[in-house]
Amino acid sequence: MLEVNQLTFAYDNEKNVLDKVSFNLESAKIYCLLGVNGAGKTTLFNCLSGFLNSNFPLDKEILKDKLLYIQDEMHFYQNLTGLEFTQLIFSLKDKQLKIEKFDELLKKLKMTDFKKERISIYSLGTKQKLVLIIGLLLDYEYILMDEPFAAIDFITAEVITDVLKEVKEDGKTIVVSTHQLDIAQELADEILFLNNGQIHQIYNNFKTPNELKKYIRAYI
Repeated sequence: MLEVNQLTFAYDNEKNVLDKVSFNLESAKIYCLLGVNGAGKTTLFNCLSGFLNSNFPLDKEILKDKLLYIQDEMHFYQNLTGLEFTQLIFSLKDKQLKIEKFDELLKKLKMTDFKKERISIYSLGTKQKLVLIIGLLLDYEYILMDEPFAAIDFITAEVITDVLKEVKEDGKTIVVSTHQLDIAQELADEILFLNNGQIHQIYNNFKTPNELKKYIRAYI
């Protein structure tokens, strides 16, 4: 379990974006991070992954070997194919790529035809799917995903939801930030609602996205 306790962060001595944020991340669970624009969701991910310095003491072992942060905007070598880029990432991480598992995820996400195509022709949604596949194959214990559904069509979103649930069954902890309440209501075991610099950790017992929306509105 990863315990975040009293994490605080501000930009250039301004008002705290994150103000004594506390929550727990348990194994084999999916969390959805919700909040209005500017609430600090990406800032929180950047603090947890070490891109920003906060008062929260980061475990170096977790940062190096156990935590993966998949950002909303990733940089690619455009002249490489999807396979070549994946192989490059795995070589940099000193990990072995399991081609059979790679091909399986490509098929599930309808990416097989892009395996040997240059990334320069990929749409934003296709790039996001490739990043997701790489992230899942790298086999990290904690996976932070910033807006992975932003450029994905609803059919692919359903497939990704199913894939993430399978990954959870392998004991992984996944935190997904999203603005899409229907996905959050369907996907999450728990909701992390970020509002006024603090996290409200909520069990996802909501039967519909509208129930979740009403609950969140009570905080705003």
